[in-house]
Amino acid sequence: MALLSLGRKEENCHCSGNAGEITEGLPKVVLVGSPNVGKSVVFGYLTGKYVTVSNYPGTTVEVTRGKGRLGDKEFEIIDTPGMYSLLPITEEERVARSILLDENPAIVVQVADAKNIERMLHLTFQLMEAEAPVFLDLNLMDEAGRLGMKIDTRLLEKELGISVVATVATDGAGMEGFRENITGFKKKTGRAVKYDKELESAVQRLQERLRGEYRISKRAIALLLLQDDPEIRSIVRERMKDDYASLEEIVEETKKSYSRPLNYIITIARQREIMEIIKKVTTSSPAGTLDFRERLSRLMMHPLSGIPILLLIIYGFYEFVGVLGAQISVDFLEETV
Repeated sequence: MALLSLGRKEENCHCSGNAGEITEGLPKVVLVGSPNVGKSVVFGYLTGKYVTVSNYPGTTVEVTRGKGRLGDKEFEIIDTPGMYSLLPITEEERVARSILLDENPAIVVQVADAKNIERMLHLTFQLMEAEAPVFLDLNLMDEAGRLGMKIDTRLLEKELGISVVATVATDGAGMEGFRENITGFKKKTGRAVKYDKELESAVQRLQERLRGEYRISKRAIALLLLQDDPEIRSIVRERMKDDYASLEEIVEETKKSYSRPLNYIITIARQREIMEIIKKVTTSSPAGTLDFRERLSRLMMHPLSGIPILLLIIYGFYEFVGVLGAQISVDFLEETV
């Protein structure tokens, strides 16, 4: 039974090639991750040029689908909008979560930016808590290397308890291992976050009282209820009817035990778990050769160099408008007209 079933097909389909002929019933591989991590490049690698682009039902958010053959198996590949968390803020995140919950994916691939691994692992832990069939693709490894970062992916795999692959999708580096992770995929139980005693007790009590079938774990549902997720709350209320009041009591009682919002408490607990892992699996060395854009970006972001650069740009515009516009152009017009 779907958690967020909308019961409608996607609208406004823009097809390329024969992508509209995607076969119903193919196992689905769903690509998730933050914006600008290379999901679209990975998607193109898996599907080629034949894709469909359509608006998700009831929204203006586009979802891209394609068909890919990996080994002797054929899959439907879905490129979701960018998301940072299973607790959505933007419409894009709501659509991405709905796809995860509604479409019963055979495999969920989190494409992550290796150089920002600390931020990326928050979503990883949420997917593992949801018991999604997930593996982690650390993409943009070349950029991490230029910054002097080294990531022990085998140790990271051991720490997380799920498969991890390192790639540079734009070059195709590591993509053979990526394909093998899909064709030979086996769902694994990921590492659990250790919340404090009070919070764990609340999660346990909510899990015990939850009724109905869900496509994500009851632990994940409980955590989302504690974080006041309105969609999840509405769906659980509809399923539980009069019994829902007992869940509300647990949530409100737990809130009173903390001086800060539960969303903050949960995020901090995940952050502690992530930092333990980061210390073990990453090392830093002097940064390698940075390209011009990266060097300029660093200079502009630093207060000591960024402010002078900004003033120089403003002065340049002033000279351009004042000298070229007000003097040279005016003199030219006076002499020729």
